[in-house]
Amino acid sequence: ISEKELLEMKNFANKLEIDITSTPFSKREVDFLVNKLDSPFIKVASMDLNNYPFLEYIAKKNKPIVLSTGLSELYEIDKAVKTIEKAGNNKIVILHCVANYPPADNDINLNNIKTLMSTYPEYPIGFSDHTLGIAIPLAAVTLGACLIEKHFTLDKNMEGWDHKVSATKNEIQEIINNAGRINDAMG
Repeated sequence: ISEKELLEMKNFANKLEIDITSTPFSKREVDFLVNKLDSPFIKVASMDLNNYPFLEYIAKKNKPIVLSTGLSELYEIDKAVKTIEKAGNNKIVILHCVANYPPADNDINLNNIKTLMSTYPEYPIGFSDHTLGIAIPLAAVTLGACLIEKHFTLDKNMEGWDHKVSATKNEIQEIINNAGRINDAMG
């Protein structure tokens, strides 16, 4: 997607009063998100969790960081968090993530959400979901996930590697409605 298209999407999102961002993979893209798109946060892909110079560059922008943890060990997550903190940024949301598309249910290990919560009690913990359907992200909410990342599609039959695991408009609405109900029911 081009920068022009992202800016058009930003204008559309502003009309709908929703936030928009993108996951950057270069310093130039980080600068675009911060300086042109005025993104409210920066999402770091799992593959960049151990790209410490890149994490430091992002952290110095002083935007909240949503840090995906797929394919990583706890010591790598710890080093990433410390890299961000050392750069002067403590606005971090850590996402439990399984980097398979889609993962088998027995590979998801939602209890890692609890592990992350106990390891990083000062930071909110969420879930980056690549499962089919809406059950697993809702289960993550019952464990205390404060943020659910779910890919979105207009049509699951579109070409591309992630449309099958993405949520449609109706599924996103179900996740939102049911997450709210779960949150209320949990007290």
